Amino acid sequence: MDWLIIGGGLHGTYLSLLLTQRLAVPRKRLRVLDPHDQPLAVWQHFTQNCGMAYLRSPATHNIDLGIMSLHRFVRARGGPESHDFVDPYYRPRLELFNAHCRDVIARYGLDDLRVHGRALTARPGTTGIEVETATDSITTRRLLLAVGVSDAPSWPPWAVSLHQAGAPVAHIFDLAFNRQTLTGDFRIAIIGGGISAAQTALAVSRQVDHPVTLVTRHPLNQSTYDFDPCWIGPKCLNGFYQTPYHQRRGVVDAARRPGTVPPDVWAALHEAINQHRVRVEVGDVGQATCKSGEIRLYLDSAPLPVDCVLLATGFETGRPGGTFVDRLIRNFQLPCTPNGYPVIQPDLSWRRGIYVTGSLAELQVGPCARNIIGIRNAGRLLAEGLGFSRNRDS
Repeated sequence: MDWLIIGGGLHGTYLSLLLTQRLAVPRKRLRVLDPHDQPLAVWQHFTQNCGMAYLRSPATHNIDLGIMSLHRFVRARGGPESHDFVDPYYRPRLELFNAHCRDVIARYGLDDLRVHGRALTARPGTTGIEVETATDSITTRRLLLAVGVSDAPSWPPWAVSLHQAGAPVAHIFDLAFNRQTLTGDFRIAIIGGGISAAQTALAVSRQVDHPVTLVTRHPLNQSTYDFDPCWIGPKCLNGFYQTPYHQRRGVVDAARRPGTVPPDVWAALHEAINQHRVRVEVGDVGQATCKSGEIRLYLDSAPLPVDCVLLATGFETGRPGGTFVDRLIRNFQLPCTPNGYPVIQPDLSWRRGIYVTGSLAELQVGPCARNIIGIRNAGRLLAEGLGFSRNRDS
């Protein structure tokens, strides 16, 4: 096999398309290893759980080869409906984006490239890189890591204690949780201060009888994007490439804007507050107890009694990939920064035959690396490194 991509989410799916359709990798020589039955399974589960209505990214940020593909997809269906896009920057409705993804996957037969399984370890072999799963061993000339942080939702210590005691506490980014199961006479607190928390509060407020309480450590902040768009192109990236590698982690962290809410979600949330469907409590949960089925969250003010807690607290910080990447680093003696991130080349190679994308490539792609546009930028760097001239998207 010439290429094995680890991870079948947005990154792995797009890059499997790029490699087979634009970079001339034979389909029979490329596979995508993923533990989920369907492409984009985690993306779809998480966006449904948080009640996402519109993407934060514009329509030109999609998983097809051409940036105008989603626009053409809409025109082929008879033109855009009034609710298909939202300002600013023509951001698509989630259902529309997902329908376009399904069309891309079907049109190019990307589902046929998938191998079901989870990578456990990888080591040098006599004819390539040997990747082991629970049931198989796969040998490949090149390995592309398209893993994210989806396996590591962030749980505050007080929430871990409640959960271990059997209290009804769940994380919206837990694959075992389904938001649709919440109905009826529940008092629900949602913990978090960003777009996912706000979207979840809006969605849950339409499912339960009581007002939903959104608990945030800081007043909500409004921002169209979670990073300055200058990081997409040379305006900011030229300086980033001149920054010493050991300083880039700080640049990426400072450039990203976590815990912010775009204008449309901001407006919808304030409407829900005015309608008494959502209330906002600003404060940090210092302690939480559960007695006789009632949870009490102790904030800076009076205790907050609720029946259920939903965490929208994002993911653990730090390098993704878990024990698989730990073993990869050890078995191949891969260079890392002090905080464990790959030291990679401009073509996204960690060493000869091993490439990374997504969060693992942040120190080369920049603050946009984990976003949809970061997938496309990573694809461009990969293509240029493999000797393919830059193709103009259309």
